[in-house]
Amino acid sequence: MRRVAAAAALVFLALRIALLFARQPFFDELFTVWIAPKSFGGIVHALLSDSGPPLYYFVVHALQVHGVLGARLVSLLCATVSFVLMLPREAALARGWRTRASALLAVFPPAVLFAVDARAYAMCAMFVTIGVLTLDRDRYDVAALSFVLAAYSHYYGVLFIPLLWKRWRTLAIAMVAYAPGLWLALHQPSASTAWISRVPSWPDGLFARPPLALLIVVAVLIVVALVQWNRYATMVAVPVVFALVLTLAGRPVYLPLRFESVIAPPLMLAVAKSFESKKMLAIALGTAFAFITAIGIVDHRTRPIDDYRAAAFLTRQLKGPLVASGYLYLETVVNGRPDAIAFPAKQAEHPGWRAFPDGSAPPAGAFYWIGERAAPELSILRRTRKVQPLYVNSRAIIARVM
Repeated sequence: MRRVAAAAALVFLALRIALLFARQPFFDELFTVWIAPKSFGGIVHALLSDSGPPLYYFVVHALQVHGVLGARLVSLLCATVSFVLMLPREAALARGWRTRASALLAVFPPAVLFAVDARAYAMCAMFVTIGVLTLDRDRYDVAALSFVLAAYSHYYGVLFIPLLWKRWRTLAIAMVAYAPGLWLALHQPSASTAWISRVPSWPDGLFARPPLALLIVVAVLIVVALVQWNRYATMVAVPVVFALVLTLAGRPVYLPLRFESVIAPPLMLAVAKSFESKKMLAIALGTAFAFITAIGIVDHRTRPIDDYRAAAFLTRQLKGPLVASGYLYLETVVNGRPDAIAFPAKQAEHPGWRAFPDGSAPPAGAFYWIGERAAPELSILRRTRKVQPLYVNSRAIIARVM
């Protein structure tokens, strides 16, 4: 089984390193690059207009990481810690299901994707891994600390805190420790998560949609595994139930891929334990995971550059004042011109969301402008100024405004 563990480790690194360089930066990752350089207080202040807790951004800031690649490497380190912790330490476990659990985690598509994502999912999953493994050894104190840190990494971590229910005092301490995070969550706008649909749809921007037959095979195998209940299945069921309750209450949990990447450690442990005497089913599931992951990596490798990003790159060549609107503002300040002026000005307060014209006037004098082709700001500029398009693609435009 040591050879299987070594092979799983190689596959773990190979898939994630391949995706690390094949995948273009995702828009949400650009927000990480924008917010992380702020002070700790500045990060919290910015999050009052967003969603999510601050721990991941604090760590990226403290490490003085710059750029998407650096933030992705922080996530990869967290994912590696999760994988290493999943590897069995005892000889009896090494010969069986725990090694297969690690191998399944190595190829599980959501875990692969968010291991190289400049967001908090891998960090949250790392603390969840520590929590479920220590909870399995009745170390409720360590598990409580881990779940609280998971919750400060991403709100998904809150869904694991109820697993402490057998130790009411520990559960109460964990809830008190998370009180500042709860305060922050209650002061964040509900509109920041209003875009999440109660009906899950495949996020093609994150990973290519695999064949439906392959998804059905994966779903059937996981259901077959979870029918044979074990303690790890409970560690999966509790956060899933609470996620469903939140969804029914009007605060849906984003599916698929993101949530699954966080529950991946207990899910893979539950499946592998159930398939302890059914090696071929575990191999079939791992093979399906690997195919889905391979499809996603190849798709990212062959995707053309994003239209917004292509336009933002071109702004580096412009000499003179630059004004950016809408989603192009974040793309531009990260990938092109950090000195770009936001129009309207409130777009700079939270560039992850689109700000619409609020009656403020555009800057005086001549300048370059970048925005969406159908941006309302473009219509405003054309009413009073001469607008000369310099570059246009299917979604973005760069123009000279005089």
